[in-house]
Amino acid sequence: MKVRINATGDTIVMKFVRPNADTKLEGYILGYGSSMFSKQFIQLPENGLPYETEIDAEPKYLIAVQPIPVNDVKKQCTGNVNLEKPLHLVIGSVTPTSVLLSWGTLLKTPYEGNIMNDCLEDGNYTVRYRERNRKWTYQTCPASDTVIDSLKPNTAYEFGVRPNNKERSGVWSKPVIHNTNMSGTYLNPSPLSFHSSNHSPFKSTGDNSSVFSSLPTSEVDAMGKKRFVAPHVIYKTDKKPDEPCSITKSLSFFPEEEGVEQNVTAPPRLPPSNLTVVTVEGCPSFVILDWEKTDNDTTEYEVISRTHGPNGEEVSILTTNQTHTAVENLKPENSYEFKVKPKNELGEGPASKPVLFNTESADPRVSENVSGKDAIWTQFPFKADSYSECNGKQYVKRTWYRKFVGIQLCNSLRYKIYMSDSLTGKFYNIGDQTGHGEDHCQFVDSFLDGQTGSQLLADQLPSRSGFYRAMRQEPVNFGEIGGNSHATYVGWYECGTPIPGKW
Repeated sequence: MKVRINATGDTIVMKFVRPNADTKLEGYILGYGSSMFSKQFIQLPENGLPYETEIDAEPKYLIAVQPIPVNDVKKQCTGNVNLEKPLHLVIGSVTPTSVLLSWGTLLKTPYEGNIMNDCLEDGNYTVRYRERNRKWTYQTCPASDTVIDSLKPNTAYEFGVRPNNKERSGVWSKPVIHNTNMSGTYLNPSPLSFHSSNHSPFKSTGDNSSVFSSLPTSEVDAMGKKRFVAPHVIYKTDKKPDEPCSITKSLSFFPEEEGVEQNVTAPPRLPPSNLTVVTVEGCPSFVILDWEKTDNDTTEYEVISRTHGPNGEEVSILTTNQTHTAVENLKPENSYEFKVKPKNELGEGPASKPVLFNTESADPRVSENVSGKDAIWTQFPFKADSYSECNGKQYVKRTWYRKFVGIQLCNSLRYKIYMSDSLTGKFYNIGDQTGHGEDHCQFVDSFLDGQTGSQLLADQLPSRSGFYRAMRQEPVNFGEIGGNSHATYVGWYECGTPIPGKW
């Protein structure tokens, strides 16, 4: 089957050339520009009639269309599956109430390859799903992908799949737990309490045992790579697939400890104990290290992180007076060693035993990750307009639309985004005519719609000059924002993209 594509202005017409006049068509359109699993899912009519619809302006779509011969609606398949070998099941969110299931004998990501062709000859698949500890619902599928809908939002479901032929059924896949998306709301973090048989490192990263676990919700990450599991590793499992990673939100589970004046008489004598790596499922760029104080002469800690990069060993050293800290700008699919050394004004004590951790793969739903490519951000102090909740280092990069994007950090995953026509000119706020800057994450190369700071109406904000636009992919204009302009602006963004992305 061939397709003819004609693009005029903002309209794309796709005409599928049918093999013969009796052929009807069916298929799917799945947009994944701002999110790999866009909330826009359109099933084409199955009766072969023309179909026309308006779709979001996203940079990427997956379109799968197949012919249905009028006189033979049976799907022609050539696949053969080993009934004795469990299938690998991968799940991605489509809307808050529907998910896309994709499976095969080898690991794959949703939407990978031709989603119409991998099916059984003289057989089918059975999918089962349920809310945790409820009765199973079963569904028969001819192909190796299907959409399950009519689910509850923000609910944990268990899924499984098995192959069948005329004689018998195969074995069930390993169960996969998946949380459906929330309808625009997020969990309110509260102080953390987690206990396991050999670790109780948290000191308050209320009962939050449903948020933290010694095992990840899914054994594999977004690219099908097995996640790192060890006795000293704890997973935070409540992040939704299209929710940006947040260091600030994760640290809110770890209470700040008040500093106390101490009269020390000697350097610390004992190493910190129970050093634990807390990682957020789906967030490879940071971890939170947590440990227990064992020496009353300790007033601060030196946190030492090591990894091997292309230029040999790389070391990051942080100093904190807390018994936890975030280690940021980690690289995906990389191995790290962490240890903590106690200190006071009289000297250093012995370091804790080192612990190892391997970061998971970069999530393709967040941004395009090129392995081995250095981060594109350059540290550069620029003149910024006011209205920011971030006061850290400043970074810049050149854009494809001949503008400069400037970033001021709160931390590597929360920052203020500015824009300027020149490197030495003033960097201005960016206004949004249809939201609160969620689509501005495009300026830091993120596909996600971001989380943003205090969301005030335009007339609640001071009038100022700045860039503005209404939608993702739209060019920016310069003029009034805030005041009577109907263009809002915000104090920070979280887009899932770490900046600068390197130590």
